[in-house]
Amino acid sequence: MPDAAEKIYSLEELLDKASRDYPHSRDIITAFRPLMIEKANLLDTLDFENGTTMNFDESLFKDGVSLLRQNDFSPAEDVCSLIVLSVLPAISKGFPNLSSDMEKIAAAVREKRIMISEYFASSPDEGGKVFEEWARIEEIPEHALGLAIRMTGRICLEKTARTWSGLIKGFGWEKGYCPVCGGPPMIAKIPEGKGIRWLHCSQCAHEWEFGRVICPSCENDDQNAITYFFVEGHDQETAFVCEKCKSYLITVNRVSDAARFNADISALSLVHLDVIMQGKGYRPMASCEWNVFS
Repeated sequence: MPDAAEKIYSLEELLDKASRDYPHSRDIITAFRPLMIEKANLLDTLDFENGTTMNFDESLFKDGVSLLRQNDFSPAEDVCSLIVLSVLPAISKGFPNLSSDMEKIAAAVREKRIMISEYFASSPDEGGKVFEEWARIEEIPEHALGLAIRMTGRICLEKTARTWSGLIKGFGWEKGYCPVCGGPPMIAKIPEGKGIRWLHCSQCAHEWEFGRVICPSCENDDQNAITYFFVEGHDQETAFVCEKCKSYLITVNRVSDAARFNADISALSLVHLDVIMQGKGYRPMASCEWNVFS
């Protein structure tokens, strides 16, 4: 198994290659590069427990209840603080216009005026109120604070998912949302020579198998209402389109090296497909930092 340094080196090679192969996406790849490298570093070195006993009810799982819905997700504040304080400089490096906002967030976290764990432990309504209060009191734009919190949450969830996913190995899952956290897919891959579609979770990065001719968003299986869009000459890179719910999913076909496939880099590289599909009136199945244009 490669060590942390080798993994970072491999990631940087993939980022360099993507910048060369997709010059139209070079700016967005460059912007997210520091974040991706810091995330990879944290995932490889961070060691934490979420502080709760893991529960797995097989009957609930068969009914479509994800692991996260069966358990409390409550990362400790020291873990959240460590992650967010590591992520903030990476955001500043990739998005210099947000540097002053990141400095404000860092100061508030260090002085415990912002406690990220409080947000994750809250209900959606309560969390929204906490978030708005932080933004107002600290005078931080909501989009800047939201980016920092979402990246912290993704890292916490992805680290947790690496442990939780072992519990569901061997159990079938027929839903278009993630069996680990319940999040929507942000990209799909179809390995070369196989008729299997793998969905990649936008929140915890877990991957699961899902039928190729079914919409993950609304479970529509009417072949007359499902199409694929691609730019001429680039049929390996497509958008799965559902006419019923008007959503799309970026899909990479004939992936020859599944082990080196990086979902984040692929999604950033193919952002031009997001622009095209949203221009046609479709919405992404998962809203990510790089694919929301309005």
